[in-house]
Amino acid sequence: MATRTEKIQEVLRSLRTASPDIIGSAVVSTEGFIIASLLPSQIDEEVVSAMAAAMLGVSQRISSELMGAAPDQTYVRSEKGYVILNAVGAESILIVLTTAEAKLGLVFLDIKRRVAELVQAL
Repeated sequence: MATRTEKIQEVLRSLRTASPDIIGSAVVSTEGFIIASLLPSQIDEEVVSAMAAAMLGVSQRISSELMGAAPDQTYVRSEKGYVILNAVGAESILIVLTTAEAKLGLVFLDIKRRVAELVQAL
């Protein structure tokens, strides 16, 4: 029987396999601790998890102040690609890194499918 971490890793692998434009992903706690990751080797997963938690905090503040609701998803676009943060339950975040050419509609659809699997694994 697979451990919880192995189940999460499998979901991350399936996400990466679903789209060639996804270059990495991770699941982190809302406090900024890494749960599981499948990130490129040159990326420091601890730095990414801390930045994701900080970004989530800012997103929550903006969303609650302007929209009166918690955010489900936040993303940043750069010339090299996207960083997408998606809530996984109340205590964790899925981080997805994509290329600049990524078709966001398809990536968002893949993320939505995998979030349900991650909720079960967590």
